[in-house]
Amino acid sequence: SDSKFVRGMTLPDHVTKLDKRKVRISGFMGRDGSGPGPVDYFMLINDACGCNGTPFLNEIVFCDMAQGTTTDIFPGIVTIEGTLYVGEVVEDGVVTSLYNLDVDRIVH
Repeated sequence: SDSKFVRGMTLPDHVTKLDKRKVRISGFMGRDGSGPGPVDYFMLINDACGCNGTPFLNEIVFCDMAQGTTTDIFPGIVTIEGTLYVGEVVEDGVVTSLYNLDVDRIVH
């Protein structure tokens, strides 16, 4: 979707029904912050966004590795398997994420 998410918007049913479900999702891995080396947290960016400019919040899945594990940031499209959590996460009055994923496996 090319539309920007606005706080309080209703997410589509086909998305909200995936809350707490095991999913496989593909996209581009992105570093949340700078610096080299493995990460325990990364962004998965919708491959339809074209990676031009800053993706909208509804085009990003924030992915958490299992505690004590890390991953490299792989180039190209990767497939992530894990448990998806759908819903607004609000920090200091600002929606910081809509989609969060606990990573089980990265297929690249």
